[in-house]
Amino acid sequence: MKIFFRITLSAFLLSGTVAFGQTIAVTGTVNNEKGKPIPFAFVRDAQHNYATYADSTGSYQLNADPASSLQVIANGYVNTDVKIDNKTNINVTLPAGKAESPVSPLKSGNEEVDSHFLNARELYVYGGGNANAGGQETIKEGFTQEPTRGSRYLYKEWAPGLGISKEDKLIVETTNLYNYDKINGDILYTNDGKSMAKVSTDQIKTFSLYDNAGHAHLFVAVPEIKGKTFTEVLLSTPKYKIYKKVDAKLLRADFHTNGVIETGHRYDEFINDERYYFVGADNKLQSISLKKSTLKKLLAGDADGFISSQGSRDVDEDYVRDLGKSLSK
Repeated sequence: MKIFFRITLSAFLLSGTVAFGQTIAVTGTVNNEKGKPIPFAFVRDAQHNYATYADSTGSYQLNADPASSLQVIANGYVNTDVKIDNKTNINVTLPAGKAESPVSPLKSGNEEVDSHFLNARELYVYGGGNANAGGQETIKEGFTQEPTRGSRYLYKEWAPGLGISKEDKLIVETTNLYNYDKINGDILYTNDGKSMAKVSTDQIKTFSLYDNAGHAHLFVAVPEIKGKTFTEVLLSTPKYKIYKKVDAKLLRADFHTNGVIETGHRYDEFINDERYYFVGADNKLQSISLKKSTLKKLLAGDADGFISSQGSRDVDEDYVRDLGKSLSK
């Protein structure tokens, strides 16, 4: 059964007694009645658009309204609400049973094109990454071609996700899993691990994918970044934005031998090309490199305190995400 939730933001603003944005950090675990963790359970603030997924061990962290409740949802379990009451650690036990929620299907981006799922050479199988047809070696131009290396997709396995619609509604369908297509910049979804369609920008304003550690990766549409439907956000404040654009190019097997000398590769391989972009107060997009000197210059002193506190830590994507959290406090 598909479980799909739509929550209207304006209704929360009218009903909440605490101003939107006043939150506390709540952590905990989601377990079944036998005490075993429930991986990737969906956890949300029942009165706001604050939501997350537990990680692969059932642990979660969520900023939530201290006067609200947590609603916890997982396939095969009864939906459970727990009052927050200003507590910062809440462990939740879900009884086995049938979740009862309104159902609404998530449409593919273009029914004439995107419901035609990827062909055999590009079939994405749950847990298997990108594979050749059937995952088997093939004979090509006199040599045995090895399995494809790398992937056109961001994650090796399908990931849970949630979106915010253009009407500021939280959109979650717990029976679906998602991935990101590095070639086109599309968010793809599946409910069987084999066939897939893409999420349409006509429906979604932002979309978050959750990795195995439970970390959220936020994607938005940035028209100025050409060729990508969605682009990952590394840093977002009212003054600054830093985006990551990742492309994947497929290099075909080019093995050749004259019987003595061998050249080339016996496998197809996806090669990544990662680029970063900055948008400041002038609202202009510019290409950047992730360096301390670059961040100091672009953020006009706002990042100096954070950079100084990090010592010799290397500047990478996690560094930029942590910087964003620091600037948002």
